Amino acid sequence: MELRTIIQQIDPRKPVPGGVDTCIRGLVRYCPPNIRLRIAGVDAVGNRPLGVWTTEEIQGVEVEFLALTRLDAGNQRRLIPHSIRMLWGMIRFRDRLRSATVQTHRVELGAAAQLLLSPPKHVQFLHIDGKDSLAAGSDSFWKYLKFGYASLERHVLPRASDVVVFSGQGADRLSGLDAQVRFSPTWFDPEIAFPPQVFSPATRVLMVARIEPPKDPLLAVRVMASLPDEFTLTVVGDGTLRRAMEQEAQRLGVSSRITFTGAVPKERVGELMREHGTMIMTSHYEGFPRAVVEGLASGLRVVTTQGGEPNGLVVDGKNGRRALGRSPEELAALVQSAGDIAPSDAVDSVSYLSAPRVVAEVLRTT
Repeated sequence: MELRTIIQQIDPRKPVPGGVDTCIRGLVRYCPPNIRLRIAGVDAVGNRPLGVWTTEEIQGVEVEFLALTRLDAGNQRRLIPHSIRMLWGMIRFRDRLRSATVQTHRVELGAAAQLLLSPPKHVQFLHIDGKDSLAAGSDSFWKYLKFGYASLERHVLPRASDVVVFSGQGADRLSGLDAQVRFSPTWFDPEIAFPPQVFSPATRVLMVARIEPPKDPLLAVRVMASLPDEFTLTVVGDGTLRRAMEQEAQRLGVSSRITFTGAVPKERVGELMREHGTMIMTSHYEGFPRAVVEGLASGLRVVTTQGGEPNGLVVDGKNGRRALGRSPEELAALVQSAGDIAPSDAVDSVSYLSAPRVVAEVLRTT
């Protein structure tokens, strides 16, 4: 059995909507029997011993977990980059991290793993096109070190035994490097994301995201202000711009039509998807957004900006609507017309992305 250590800044006890956190939970739940996963992450609650392997439960599966440092990965108000604190933990506890395969989900952690651990196999996961980390509106510190990030990609990726990219554009860009680059779609967990017996009205709109600048959450509020009063919005997630969203909603007079749930357990996210009829994605950029896949699997019509779903999974008129620009008025019109789409068509459009089908292929190493 292959022992594989995942190094990433997650805490199994603290829910963070979407992204890497959900990816790793899916990998654990649907891991093939010939691979044993363990995770080195963070203590976000503040009461776990550092550098000690413990047994945790993720998605009903027991997994070994080692906390490298203490930080809340969902809190983007930080003076020291999260990866620097993770790096210090890797240095301190490197003798406890060695295994047949090391898997990292950030390229800087990949560089550290290659340098400190020299694993027989290193698998690098990239969840967005790396250059998007440097785009306007990004909350990544790499936007201040653009050339450094590109240099790191050129150094790390050719030395990895496998590079899995959850972005079609990113995979195309990185295929020019002398590296084992392959594109992968993301997946949905069929035990969490599935259609309801009775579909909810399209006027019930859902947004699932970190409330951070790359997601452009204020645009979602402005869309609501351009919609008729029967439309409501539920925002699932938290972040540094939540207060700004609340203030914008109050300024535009739509506070009574917007509900904030904060970060909730993944099972509750699935329930909320079944309680709504439309999903809105306002991001400046994404890789292969899991929220979209889960939303479609739950019967939600997805209304998205170009950057909110860049891989062409949302097909206009089939399972959602795609905006050409970023104006609230255009998006509001698309939300209204999305109700003409059959929810069953949304479900059918992602049937091939069920986790039992996809995860085994994702964990395959070249």
